[in-house]
Amino acid sequence: MREPNDIIKKLNGYHGIGRGVLLLLHNQILTKEEFILYEAILSFASWDKEKKVSYGVIDLTQEEIEWLLNVSSGYVSKLKEGLIEKGFWRINKNKKIEVVGFELIETSVLSRITKNSKVVDYYDYIAHKQNEFASEQKLIAHKQTNISKENTDNQPQKFAHKQTVSSISDISSYKDRCNSLKSEEEYKKIKEEMGFSSLTIEDMKWIDTNVHENSTVSS
Repeated sequence: MREPNDIIKKLNGYHGIGRGVLLLLHNQILTKEEFILYEAILSFASWDKEKKVSYGVIDLTQEEIEWLLNVSSGYVSKLKEGLIEKGFWRINKNKKIEVVGFELIETSVLSRITKNSKVVDYYDYIAHKQNEFASEQKLIAHKQTNISKENTDNQPQKFAHKQTVSSISDISSYKDRCNSLKSEEEYKKIKEEMGFSSLTIEDMKWIDTNVHENSTVSS
């Protein structure tokens, strides 16, 4: 465990929270213990948006979290699987635990949602994010299948790995910029401007049809 003074720095500053988070208790979506841990991790996870790889990722050890919350040993491991199964946490591609919908700590995101809905429904938002992840995985799996059929490199496993990493990067970059169907010429221009090495025009059309940002949340 790190030095207590280093761990306590996780409590510096502040973050936004929607009052609708209490619906997770009211509707019995989370148990009281799960809710306490979920809420705490919103404060402890990495919050730097410029670092996409670590944003929303839990970078404290189980022991450090339990020390901060002053709970007994094993508290985190007892509740972890429940939060993952219910979709509030997930294991990312780096085998780290990531908070799903972590951007709900951002006041700008909360403000955008409440322009259209009085209540920020965390469960609805997170369910949408899980569907989005599933759509991304389907596209990645589709591209991996196509890659496996190609024989364009003397080291096919290395080539497939490089292409998969490239695919994930391209998908993430494209999603950040676009989410509506366009003309063929517009797709060609985007592909050229963003320098996609793996994402095809057909892939971009698929993303625009199947993957959407959740700009509103129903009450």
